[in-house]
Amino acid sequence: MEYTELSAYDVPPGVVTTWTPAADAAAWSDDQRGLSPNHELHLAESSAGSWIGSIMRIPTPLDPRSLDRALRAWLARHEVLRAGVVATDAGWRRRIAAPTSVRIETADLGPASGEEARQTIADFLAASITPFAWPHCVFVTVAEPDEAGFTLAFGADHSVMDAYSQLLWFEEIAGLYERACAGVSDEELACLEVGSNLDHADVERAFSDELDVDSEPVVRWRDYLTAEERTGFPAFPVAGVATPVDEPTAAPRLKQASFAAWLTDAPQAAALNRLCRAGSMSLQSGVLAAMVQALREAHGLDRVRFVLPMHTRFTPEYAAAIGWYVGLCPVDVDVAGARTLPEIAARVHAAVAAGKDLVAHPFARVRELLELRDTPHFAVSYVDGRFVPGADRWDEWQARALRSPAFADDEVYLWFGRTAEGLNVSARYPETITAERAMRDLAGRVAEVLQSTAQPLLQGETLVTTA
Repeated sequence: MEYTELSAYDVPPGVVTTWTPAADAAAWSDDQRGLSPNHELHLAESSAGSWIGSIMRIPTPLDPRSLDRALRAWLARHEVLRAGVVATDAGWRRRIAAPTSVRIETADLGPASGEEARQTIADFLAASITPFAWPHCVFVTVAEPDEAGFTLAFGADHSVMDAYSQLLWFEEIAGLYERACAGVSDEELACLEVGSNLDHADVERAFSDELDVDSEPVVRWRDYLTAEERTGFPAFPVAGVATPVDEPTAAPRLKQASFAAWLTDAPQAAALNRLCRAGSMSLQSGVLAAMVQALREAHGLDRVRFVLPMHTRFTPEYAAAIGWYVGLCPVDVDVAGARTLPEIAARVHAAVAAGKDLVAHPFARVRELLELRDTPHFAVSYVDGRFVPGADRWDEWQARALRSPAFADDEVYLWFGRTAEGLNVSARYPETITAERAMRDLAGRVAEVLQSTAQPLLQGETLVTTA
């Protein structure tokens, strides 16, 4: 499983069909639950054509009626997918459609080559998805000629979706489709005991409204953001790659480039995990430490600062819920004097632990209180997807999590992921020669650090086993 743009996915030829949720005006009612600060900020600053989604191949023939039922059941299960917003004099207000009121409207766009189908999907998602108008999630199928399967993709607005939701979708929609084909009733398909992201957002809204400029979380964020000469989020620490602009509201000039690479295989990842656990740390600390070590080796850095997106699914009812459950952790790692990967990992572990409690406080509210317009320039994420429901079938489904193309002159985002196959990294960064060289070099160095640390452990284990 990799996290990439649609352009990196091999879409097959076939008949392209769009599937768009719809509901009559009478289906909608006002909802008094508040929007999260992150949602409100997203409405204020979202970019046209921006979306996140997933794509997979269902290894059984396309039955349009069963897919229609599966998609409607998925929308019925997750309240956030049936919720929209309207602008009022007092701000944004939620509207919500009843579970049984949503239908799916299809449009047959005809046969297409693989490249034509991929471009059609990209164009449809970019044109259809916006935070201001429902539906916030749409679907596309490519029914392959003379094949016993079909390709299914979706795109969604970030206000109703996070990266973990993208991964949950594969097993849930494939299972719903299989059950729909088997004749399970609509009522049974729609039944799922899961928390609502609207409830979560309402609590988050009330929680964040208690903050003021002197609250401890706000003061700690202010200290972090003013720790260097420039007030704001830390930049990627390599000159000429992604230097923050003087005016945060200036329109970006550069398209972001993108690539994905594998860093280790599964046995190497397992060995690294055991090493980290022996030091009372998770593999996340080890992977981030490898990134820090690679930056130090290449650029002589003894201090690396970035933000770490982390989930806010703090209670069990949200474990399988679709929605946006993400906060930010400020990370400031000083590695002066640290020599080995475990030593650096211990520094990373302490730095993450120092800021982890701030994840619960929506940064959008902190940003508002600090009167800051800046947004993250260097963000690093880590997700262990091995235990996500359905992960054992991702290869069979040719599953891929997707993000839309992005434009930004001053952003570097890294997504590290662990799957059953090992560790991988996905990156986006300014589309310049300098940035391309620096990012490819960084990925290569991270892989070298991880593999050179893991290999002796594997060889030692083999000797012990043989003996």
